[in-house]
Amino acid sequence: MKQELQNRLYEKYPVLFYERHLDMTQTAMCWGICCGDGWYNILDTLCSLIKNEVERPHKYIERYEKALSNPNLEDHMKAFYIDQIKKEKENIIGPIKVTQVKEKFGTLRFYTNYYDEKIANFITFAEEISEVTCEICGAPGTISDGGWLKVRCSEHKEE
Repeated sequence: MKQELQNRLYEKYPVLFYERHLDMTQTAMCWGICCGDGWYNILDTLCSLIKNEVERPHKYIERYEKALSNPNLEDHMKAFYIDQIKKEKENIIGPIKVTQVKEKFGTLRFYTNYYDEKIANFITFAEEISEVTCEICGAPGTISDGGWLKVRCSEHKEE
């Protein structure tokens, strides 16, 4: 991926791509995002979903704590908000770091230091979308027959 597009993702999701600064003995992110520019939108959407999932419990806790500061709040509502805060604290997941992004066997591979069912589903969906998205331009594409597997649209089939 072009450095300009990588930098956009790095700037937009600095916590996710923190490991890009580490050495090759610690992470594969030191080599950058190793796929074509056509998958930029897939990666941007995936990172947005993961970021929102990580931040979601914190946002709810903040809202409930703000509601609790209302001096006119009735006791049953205080109990409700306290219960909701406890539930959201159980949903907090640690900082997720991307450890590698690459193309393999014609499709996107996206690895992180943490997986739960929801994060794994986001990643699986992104990887499946890459199977039908030209890695060069992002147009609809298909996986090539024989040889090195790659997803290309009709315009880039020969590249």
